[in-house]
Amino acid sequence: MLTLTTAQCSHRGGRASNEDALGSRVRENDACFAISDGVGGRAGGAIASKLAVHWALQQLDDKPAYGLQAMTHGSVDAADAAIVAEQRRNPERAHMAATMVALFIDRRERMAQWIHVGDSRLYLFRRGHLLRRTQDHSLAAQLQRAGLSCSPDKAHLLSHALGQADTDTIEPGVACTLEDGDAYLLCTDGFWNGLDDAAMQHCLQIAGNVADWIALLAERVRQRSDGEGTQDNYSALGVWVGDPHLVTRAPAA
Repeated sequence: MLTLTTAQCSHRGGRASNEDALGSRVRENDACFAISDGVGGRAGGAIASKLAVHWALQQLDDKPAYGLQAMTHGSVDAADAAIVAEQRRNPERAHMAATMVALFIDRRERMAQWIHVGDSRLYLFRRGHLLRRTQDHSLAAQLQRAGLSCSPDKAHLLSHALGQADTDTIEPGVACTLEDGDAYLLCTDGFWNGLDDAAMQHCLQIAGNVADWIALLAERVRQRSDGEGTQDNYSALGVWVGDPHLVTRAPAA
């Protein structure tokens, strides 16, 4: 059976509370890993992120017979519906929203598929190469793809989020075959904003296990944000397939 090992971290940074949520569920035949970030400045963000993670994990029970495609797409539909229902029950939370990235794994078929909404990201490290598997649903990303710049005060604006309109257009990533030594990283924007690609790869090269990897990455984020009282919440979840320590790490040269 496909070996999976995981580790996670979540910190409030310089904020008064932590509105990130994350969770994982590994079963004999399948697994799900999810991370979510409550959209800042909106009441109920912490509740929205918890609902997103809960309903992503719930797909393993609700759609086990329909494969990765159904579970992956269903996670967005279920999470969005749960957040909208909470908005209607509690008018003070009428504008709450959340980002999400979820990774689903079929352990029997050795396949993976993912979906994301907003600017939480999924990275894949394979045989020394870093592959970013998601493209942010944000104003900054849209302008960048058009060859335009975005002012810093608007860079955080999202084009898609759970609990807002237009999630019907969200499509899962293309399913891919898992390889021994794959290392996945799911993280919120407060985490990846504090790292560059070189730092991510270096931490993987020197980590002995997935827990060390996540701890090294989190320490890099903390160091970079020292003295910034406005540092965002930052959270990450690492998934190792097989033994990346031997397979995926790039040679020292």
